[in-house]
Amino acid sequence: MAKIVLVTGGARSGKSAFAEEQLADRERVCYIATGLPRGEDPEWQERIRLHQERRPASWTTQEQYAGLADWLREQSHPVYLLDCATLLTSNRLFDLIAQHFPDKLELTEEHFLSRQEQSFLLQLLEEEWQELLSAIHQTDAECWIVTDEVGLGIVPETRLGRFFRDVQGKINQLIAKEASEAYLVICGLAQQLK
Repeated sequence: MAKIVLVTGGARSGKSAFAEEQLADRERVCYIATGLPRGEDPEWQERIRLHQERRPASWTTQEQYAGLADWLREQSHPVYLLDCATLLTSNRLFDLIAQHFPDKLELTEEHFLSRQEQSFLLQLLEEEWQELLSAIHQTDAECWIVTDEVGLGIVPETRLGRFFRDVQGKINQLIAKEASEAYLVICGLAQQLK
């Protein structure tokens, strides 16, 4: 039977390192990296490099954020570490905006998504996440999901920031409901929530 473990915390809280440490002695872990390279952004490339260096050599890596439910159904790894749900949601959100509302690719305060468009996008993202969680449940695997706790900081200044915070907050609740275990990491210290 599948097991989902959620690890949440703020940016730079140590949540990824905590999840990696819990799985460090496992041989066959598939690390699902949802933060793909961003062209010539040296700071982002350095972040990716540091994450890669921490992973044991025996782990495999899948760099992907779209179509994960279908991909997962074809796999047979005993353990997955998806890092992170926030980037997956962010990447998919902009893919869906491009697909359904291409005239709104340049979101501004004045030229933003209507309430109806926001609800539509949230519904699509929730359906995608539900499909992914269902695919995990259909395996015998253990799946650790790292996500950002977006509700602990200040209220974002922009409409896009506030919309994304609301979306990711809903997604985090959806994952937490399906998880067997959940941890909150603050200052590198993990507290089990569930």
